[in-house]
Amino acid sequence: MKLKDLIIEGMYDKLTGQINKDVFKTLKSAIKGSGTESKPKKFKGYAVRKDPIGTMQDLFAKETRKLKVGDYSDNISGVDVEVLLKLAVTEDGVEPDKFFIDGFAEADEDWPSLEVNIGIHPNDINGSIFSKIQPVLRDLVRHEIEHLTHGKDSASEKPGKRMRGDDAMRRKIQDNPKLYYKYFLLPKEVDANIHGLYSKAKTMKKPYQKVVDDYLDSLVDDGVITTKKRTEIYTTWKKRIPKIGGIPKLK
Repeated sequence: MKLKDLIIEGMYDKLTGQINKDVFKTLKSAIKGSGTESKPKKFKGYAVRKDPIGTMQDLFAKETRKLKVGDYSDNISGVDVEVLLKLAVTEDGVEPDKFFIDGFAEADEDWPSLEVNIGIHPNDINGSIFSKIQPVLRDLVRHEIEHLTHGKDSASEKPGKRMRGDDAMRRKIQDNPKLYYKYFLLPKEVDANIHGLYSKAKTMKKPYQKVVDDYLDSLVDDGVITTKKRTEIYTTWKKRIPKIGGIPKLK
């Protein structure tokens, strides 16, 4: 692996780590200030303890308020981003000892944004759930930062990383569950997944090969993709990694 490639990939480590740290700080402060299930309180006007509304995705989609994590202007990576958090402590929306996490980035010519959504069960607010969330959050943050470097309308666009828009294909995939495997083959998602999972592997101190294998296996186990499509996705990622540089090769 070339030293230049390692340095380029490592440019995003500090920013990813700082955002991770600040998200957890905001999350824990919000939970601490949210009262109890029987006597819920608002944290800075934000209702942390929530009753589920359909799925967790529905709950967060209908939540209009957000907690400000921070504004970041990173000189090393050249990425500018505002980070926001939506948080739900809910008894029925997520099972004990498990968590919900999702997020997305929005490109903007002036100041891009990254939103993180996290849901946990009330039983876990003082438990070990945070150590489980940590590597997944790191994956998500690095994944979304990569997306910000792709867009021509983003202040964080990077030379050589710009990719064509794919909104039409994303809508087509969303409307047809049978096409969902193609989400993992979209050029933007290929790169974002490769980078995100590498950040997760470094956080967990596990071989990149194992983290990728475990992730794709979990998609098969959950019925998201078939074994055949797993092979197609894996092969696509494997071929792409040498072109990106700075990422361990897959077998």
